[in-house]
Amino acid sequence: MAMATQWRTRSGARGAMTAAQGPLRVRPHVGTPTVTLRHSVRVLRPCRAVKPWETMQPDLYKWMEEGSLVLSSCDEALDMAEENKAVIIDVRMPGDYEEVHAVDAVSVPIFRPITTVSVANAVKTLFCAINGVKGTEENPEFVTEVAKVYQGMAEDQRLYFMCDAGGTCEPVPGFIYGKQSRSLQAVYKAVDEANVPKSKVGHVRGGLREWAAGGNRGLAGENVEAWKKKAGSVPY
Repeated sequence: MAMATQWRTRSGARGAMTAAQGPLRVRPHVGTPTVTLRHSVRVLRPCRAVKPWETMQPDLYKWMEEGSLVLSSCDEALDMAEENKAVIIDVRMPGDYEEVHAVDAVSVPIFRPITTVSVANAVKTLFCAINGVKGTEENPEFVTEVAKVYQGMAEDQRLYFMCDAGGTCEPVPGFIYGKQSRSLQAVYKAVDEANVPKSKVGHVRGGLREWAAGGNRGLAGENVEAWKKKAGSVPY
C-alpha cells in the first residue's frame, strides 16, 4: 500500500504524493536548501528575521527610494561615526565580532547559536551539522537591545547596521529581490519592531569585508591581521 505524504505550499494549499510516485523535493523559501524526504515531510526553515526576505525587500527598497533609509559606503559610514553622527551596530554572531569588528561598533547579533531545546531545533542542528554549518536561531533579545542603543543616541545621530558582506535591497542581475543579508534584515526589524524611525536608519554597503579591505579603516578584535588577509571587496 502506497504511503501518502501531505504538505502545505507557501500559498497555504495542501497537496499529496504517494511513495510510489517517488521522493518529494521541498524548497520552502528562496535560499533554503532543498530537502529530499521519502515518507514524511518536515520542512526545515532557515533561521530568518521573522518575515521572509521577499516581504522585507519591497519595503526596504521603498524606504531607500524615498530617502529614509540611507545606504552608505564604508568611508561614508566611517566619516559619520568619527564625526559622532552615527552609531554602528554589528549584527554578526558574537564569536565573529570578537574576532574582528569595526572600531567602536556595538555588537547586537540578530542570530545566535541554537540554545532553545525543542524537537525542531534538534532536527535543525543535525541537518546543519550534516551540511558542515552551525545551526542558528533568532536572537530573542535583538529588538530590545536595538531599542536601548537607539534610546541612548543623540538627536542628530543615525543608526547604521553592518554584517559580513552587506547585501543589497536593490535588484541586481539574477537577483530580482536584491541580495538578502543579516544587516538588511536588521534594518527592517529595527523599524518594524524596535520602533526606530525610518529616517534614523542606515546600512553599510559591502559590510565588514569591504571595510577591512580599505586598509586604513579602523578595526579591532582578537584576530585583525589574519582577518584582513582574507577580506576583500565583495559585490553588494
